[in-house]
Amino acid sequence: MKNIKSIIKILKTLTNEHRLNIIQLLHTSKKDMCVGEISETIGISQSLTSHQLRHLEEVDLIEGERIGQTVCYRFKKNEVSKKVIRIIQLLVS
Repeated sequence: MKNIKSIIKILKTLTNEHRLNIIQLLHTSKKDMCVGEISETIGISQSLTSHQLRHLEEVDLIEGERIGQTVCYRFKKNEVSKKVIRIIQLLVS
């Protein structure tokens, strides 16, 4: 039953435009990106960006690293993230 709940949580993640934009941005970025950079790039507030980033961390798609007062994020390279990218690519093509 736990797997089904995990699948549902990931699918809900993919239904949000901002989270999809963040996933694609971090997946294609060659460097870690801080909240301000992410929010400016995708055109939403830093507060909303932080909220979306927390959700993406909860489903194990990204990870953050605190550098002083700033947190920078990167796309995780794990099985979940690989499958999510595959799903996105299948839906886009």
